[in-house]
Order: sequence, then C-alpha cells, then structure tokens
Amino acid sequence: MIYVFIFFAKLMEVSISTVRQVLTNRGNRTVASLLAAVEITIWLIVTSTVLLTLREDPLRAVAYGVAFVAGIYCGIIIEDKLALGLAQIEIIAEVELAGSIVKKFREHGYGVTTFNCEGLEGNKISIVLKVLRKDVPLTNDLLREYDNLFVTITDIRKLSVGKINRRVA
Repeated sequence: MIYVFIFFAKLMEVSISTVRQVLTNRGNRTVASLLAAVEITIWLIVTSTVLLTLREDPLRAVAYGVAFVAGIYCGIIIEDKLALGLAQIEIIAEVELAGSIVKKFREHGYGVTTFNCEGLEGNKISIVLKVLRKDVPLTNDLLREYDNLFVTITDIRKLSVGKINRRVA
C-alpha cells in the first residue's frame, strides 16, 4: 500500500511541477505560484516517507524513481491537452497560392498578416497567424489541402498589444 501512495503522490507532484514550469515560462505567475505551493507540500511528504525508511525498505526509492519518470511524461501530456497560451504560425507559400490561403483563413475568422519574401526558387508570400494553442490542430487541418507549403509553429510567451479572444470554429 505504501508503494502505491509513494508512486501516485510522486507522479502527481512531478506532473504539477512540469505544468508549473511551463506556466512560469509563459509568464503566468499567479497560477505557477499556487501550483508550486501544492508541489512542495507533496514533495516534502513523499520524500520524507522514502528517506526515513530507505535502509529498511529500498523499494520505496524504486517506486519514487519510477514515479518521477512517469510524472514528467504525464505532465507533458497534461500541458499539451491544456494547450495554454498562444502560437504563431508562419506559412511560406507560392505567390499564386497565397491569395486563396489568406482568403480561406480570413473567412474562418483568423487575423492574417502577409509579407512579400524571396526563397531559393523565387518570390514567395509569408502568411503569419496568431492563434490560441488550442487552435493549432484546427489550423493545420485547414492547411492540409495545400501542397508545397513551408509551415512553422512557434509558441508566443506573451502578447503585449492586441488580443486573441476566441477559438476558431
């Protein structure tokens, strides 16, 4: 029973830690601080449970270590599902194709910015979108019908001016 407690408590603590680190990097101080309080409380309880009896019961350390690894994995999955924050999607397209891509995204309610640019094989258009991270899969689905695009997705830490206040339907 104690091994199950150690495993799940450590799993929860490390999952919280992983999400907290992402929130800290995104500048979400308040939620990150609250998660840190929960995280350190769990850490103190679990670590003392393992260390106080380590010589008598070394399997507690094994449960602790396995849970640490599993907690990182679970924390990444949780953060990915939460998809907090914003992303910038940049699409490099042939000039002939760019107009229809821009029109499609604007019809779907996206704010679209374009730039003329030049690639190895001539003139191109850079199409820049700022979207909620939750909308990245929807955006990718809209791009699937087009060939020969170069697409990059970058997380945005903070938006200082302007807003993105809705999910794309």
